[in-house]
Amino acid sequence: MPLSLIFCCFAYGLWTKNARHKARSLKSGIFLILLFSNGSLVNEALLAWEIPPVAPHEITGTFEFGVILGGGLIQNKTADADQIFASETSDRFIQPLRLYKQGKIRKLLISGGSVSINGYSTDVSDESRKVAQLLIELGVRKEDIVLELHSRNTRENALNSQKILKTYQNSGKILLFTSAFHMRRAVGCFQKAGIEVQPFSTDFRSEIRNFNPGTLLIPHEKSLFLSYFLIRELIGYTVYKIIGYI
Repeated sequence: MPLSLIFCCFAYGLWTKNARHKARSLKSGIFLILLFSNGSLVNEALLAWEIPPVAPHEITGTFEFGVILGGGLIQNKTADADQIFASETSDRFIQPLRLYKQGKIRKLLISGGSVSINGYSTDVSDESRKVAQLLIELGVRKEDIVLELHSRNTRENALNSQKILKTYQNSGKILLFTSAFHMRRAVGCFQKAGIEVQPFSTDFRSEIRNFNPGTLLIPHEKSLFLSYFLIRELIGYTVYKIIGYI
């Protein structure tokens, strides 16, 4: 998305015959490159948007359910029954596993179905079942795992999880696990669905605040990548807010 904006600026600058517009467009493209590739600025934006981390010792009492939101937990690769390819967002189920082992969560609800789009993309990850398989191998009892296999987006995560949770008479307190940059939208959707959750952010994209010449003055490709994630999430949050999902 940042690259798309930068490309549009340069493309218009090369196309237009108006000298003033050409200069402004090319300068805008250069400005956007410097902005979105600045490690310190992008990290500050992430720190401001992400829900801060919670230490396990700060979790008081026992939660009946920990809800794990799917989406990129397992790589989209064809796998045999005994193969599991965890991805970079696997922290979403590593943290609830730790809390389950510490006795702070009784059951784990894994929410997420296939996100295949006909003619556009194919999802072969079988994500929720693979995550459940891995958690069982790591010591979670099979009867303590509940699967929700139909959700394709955050709103459906909330609505479908609500249907499952209400079948448990004593569903009690709910701990919600998703990526830190996605947590605001997730909490909003669950609250809209009538589920009070306590957020437990995972998979942080921000780092410790660090202003140095390397991050302030030198452009970084990684920062462009992180800018894309943040802008996409801000757009998603805004759209959800406008149409009443949160």
